[in-house]
Amino acid sequence: MASKPSERRVVMAKKVARDWLESRAKPEYRFRVYHNQDLGPYAKLLRSFRDNRFKLAGVAKIPDLGLREATGNLTVWSSDWKSLMTLKIFFEKKGMDTSWIWTADE
Repeated sequence: MASKPSERRVVMAKKVARDWLESRAKPEYRFRVYHNQDLGPYAKLLRSFRDNRFKLAGVAKIPDLGLREATGNLTVWSSDWKSLMTLKIFFEKKGMDTSWIWTADE
């Protein structure tokens, strides 16, 4: 029968795992756009923007831009807080409602 791992090995494994996660993890920000009309054209526009087929004035390239369409809303996320805020303001100027999720240090 194998002996159970020593407490020192467990602590070392936890430290290695924590260091690995901290080196690769990054904050993610997201907001949701609500509107009573079809948001499909806006989703297509943002996908084209992400894939460098379209440029938006005043918004830097967002390579990790994520999108999810649902009935009545569009969820947008990225690690680039400043660019997402620009997109949020764009949607609000178009008369759409938005919700915002951020971290406590922002």
